[in-house]
Amino acid sequence: MISEWITNRISLTNNVPIWIVIGVWMCVNIGLFIGFFVQFQTFDQYFYMRQRTKASLAFARGPAPVINFNMALILLPVCRNLVSLVRGSCRCTPRSIRRLLDKNITFHKYIAWMMIIASTVHTVAHWYNYERFVAFSPPAPFSDFGVDDDAFIPQESTVVVSGNTDTINVCFTTWAGVTGHIMVLVLFLMVTSSLEFVRRSFFEVFWYTHHLFIIFMVALAFHQYQRLLPVQMNLDEHPPEFCFDNYERLFQTFNQSVADARCPVGSDAFSGAPPSSWKWMIGPFCIYVFERILRFVRSLFYPIIIKVVEHPSNVMEIQFRKKGFHAEVGQYVFLNCPKVAFFEWHPMTLTSAPEEDYFSVHIRIVGDWTSQLSKVLGIGRGDTTQAWQLPSIAVDGPFGTASEDVFEYEAGVLVGAGIGVTPFASILKSVWYKLSNEASTVKMKRLYFFWVCPDTHAFEWFADLLHTIEEQLQGSGINDFLEYHIYLTRGWNPSDARNIMLHEDEAGDAITGLQQKTHYGRPQWDQIFESISSAHPNTNVGVFFCGPAVLSRELHRNCNRHSSHTDPSKARFFYNKENF
Repeated sequence: MISEWITNRISLTNNVPIWIVIGVWMCVNIGLFIGFFVQFQTFDQYFYMRQRTKASLAFARGPAPVINFNMALILLPVCRNLVSLVRGSCRCTPRSIRRLLDKNITFHKYIAWMMIIASTVHTVAHWYNYERFVAFSPPAPFSDFGVDDDAFIPQESTVVVSGNTDTINVCFTTWAGVTGHIMVLVLFLMVTSSLEFVRRSFFEVFWYTHHLFIIFMVALAFHQYQRLLPVQMNLDEHPPEFCFDNYERLFQTFNQSVADARCPVGSDAFSGAPPSSWKWMIGPFCIYVFERILRFVRSLFYPIIIKVVEHPSNVMEIQFRKKGFHAEVGQYVFLNCPKVAFFEWHPMTLTSAPEEDYFSVHIRIVGDWTSQLSKVLGIGRGDTTQAWQLPSIAVDGPFGTASEDVFEYEAGVLVGAGIGVTPFASILKSVWYKLSNEASTVKMKRLYFFWVCPDTHAFEWFADLLHTIEEQLQGSGINDFLEYHIYLTRGWNPSDARNIMLHEDEAGDAITGLQQKTHYGRPQWDQIFESISSAHPNTNVGVFFCGPAVLSRELHRNCNRHSSHTDPSKARFFYNKENF
């Protein structure tokens, strides 16, 4: 059982590089927490603060650098232009390293969860610290010596705490308390709106709420503005632990003036710790601002819409031309239609090949934004819309994906589920262009395409493309390069079943019209991978997938299970998932 779990989840090909990066990131987080925890739990300059708060001071301050560190990282994975720039600069690096960039959204989520955990510990510990601040009275020897509570408050601080002050009042009358609770509220809203069912059903809620990160960053930058954390500055004149343990003996042994000279105390001996969070954020924030400026400048140059096509199954196609625009296979763009929603940008996979003189996207009409876009484009009206009547659509991109590397493998496996087939339209078109061009050299020798559809209607818009490519490849005498399999998982009725049986002996498929017969039911992936591995021993096989997470996990496990770096009779499957 354990060996099977390891085989399914740990693969030198697919997992180890990712786990190394995550492991290093985790070690840095743990190191920052332990380092600051030990510092505030043991260093002399925080001795008197510990008399108030006990260990909760260390538990509150330990997560602080973790929050700062991850705040410095969290914006970088969503800087699309930065990721594309790094991807282009890493073309000479091994694929296993370059593929890490395809996990940018995954890393973004991991960083967010680390911030949530650290913020929770930090907040709960500080709630306890505020309670201790309010309830605190100086130790007996110090009160006898005339040291009041304010002696432990930095001069820079304006907070008023005493035994008569209400804890809730203190929490919401300090900079740290107000900004801290603002950040907790913002983080809660961002996390809850990021849940998958919210993103898919109410994308606008997710989109707008996620931009509250600006408020979070501003609040974090000013979180330490009031300098509530006292740091003792006169350690040489006043060793805190010695004075605390021996003050009463000193007071009895020496006169008051001698005791004052040995252990001077007072508010001038303390200084508030200055703000530091902004130092962590300033670099990444500047990169992000540059990223947004670049996106804005791009959005000012609208492409020309040359054609809008209404396909079956509630799918529309938009074809554009834009000066200087060039995309590789499988890349994606962000679309914005001001007439529909001025601030909303939605990712769409390009379905055109790099060899074509235009670029296109296929959009399934589901949800508010796509429905409104289809209306302003004239879809469903049944008449012809002139080009000048079409709305302006801004395009940002293109941005790189894992599919860029498809022709770098000796064999490729494309798996699309439903509308997730769109990234592979570009690849399949490019296949024909490359194979038809005698001057073009293609490293790939075999391409397998699997399309898993939930119902018969999903075939309608894409089957025409497959049929065209099938005819073109056969017309060029290329019959053994592309092998495709289509699976219908559900959605056939008795009428469909009769039609299938009546045309079973015919050359074409009864549903798609293609030469390759449609399979009914779910693919047997274990057998499929075993067959491909046997057909391509000691070969690097790129597996590319776009679709739901459940199928993604199954494909990933099969890639790990059937890959081998030591057995020359087996292939090495590199798993790549479209992620944007």
